Amino acid sequence: MNSKMLLVLLLCSTLSLSLAACVQTVYSESANSTSYSIVKITNPTCATYSSRFLTLDVTFTYGGLNYNLTYTLDGQNRGAIPYSVYNPNNEFHITYAAFGSVDLPELSDGSHSITVTLVVGVHYAGGGKPGAPFQPTSPGSSDYQATWSDTVSFTVYSDEPYTPQPQQPAPVVDSTPPKISDLSVENQTYLSGDVALNFTVNENSSRIAYSLDGEGNVTIAGNVTLNGLAVGVHNVTVYSWDESGNVGASKTVNFSVAAFVSAAPESPENFLTALIVAAPLVATATFAAGLIVYSKRRKADQPS
Repeated sequence: MNSKMLLVLLLCSTLSLSLAACVQTVYSESANSTSYSIVKITNPTCATYSSRFLTLDVTFTYGGLNYNLTYTLDGQNRGAIPYSVYNPNNEFHITYAAFGSVDLPELSDGSHSITVTLVVGVHYAGGGKPGAPFQPTSPGSSDYQATWSDTVSFTVYSDEPYTPQPQQPAPVVDSTPPKISDLSVENQTYLSGDVALNFTVNENSSRIAYSLDGEGNVTIAGNVTLNGLAVGVHNVTVYSWDESGNVGASKTVNFSVAAFVSAAPESPENFLTALIVAAPLVATATFAAGLIVYSKRRKADQPS
């Protein structure tokens, strides 16, 4: 074997070892397996670190939907990653840059792997459907989710003393959607276009919204009044998102609004005006009636 061939084999072997020890992949779980760089680990990178204490930094694209950012370390679920949205000038944009950061537990010497998962949820009650990679959470559901992940492998070789941490149970991931009950709107006919929408949610909400007649969601802070409803048939559904990103929906209530014209109550001024106008009329009618009675009596008293 000549020296040139030996050099090529050596380079290939070195490259293979490097790829095996340090890999970063970004992918999405979608129907067509298309890759998207929606979420990315910026620290640690594919490198060797001399410290056992590292910080996990993540960036992703935020678009005003519902986001759940979590990570696993060496295959163990470590829970949520706090994040913030960058918009220093409070400007309106379709998407924003978001940044998440969390301190990693003490790391032992050797190879490690981190996977960050971003789950994006949206409730869509319109005529169309969100495209891939969004998929319905269940057949026929109006709730859609898309999942993106980024994985990075790295190594730690440190002179720092290592104290093995006791095995911690995996954090409990909340996957139960909120329950919405006690809707004040009922399946009946209302004689006013202003209908109170009151309800109860069984846990803290990160967002509450309602959909009227299948239109887009309207975000609200709590109980609200549906103002100016047109005469006819309507329906309303209330949605709530909890702090873990789960979305719950109330039952859809069908109701109707009927035309109703109410007479304006008489004010003291109107009542007084009516008396002033009616008094001469009453007096005139009384006087006329008296003349008729008097005339009849005189005729009756005259000799025939």
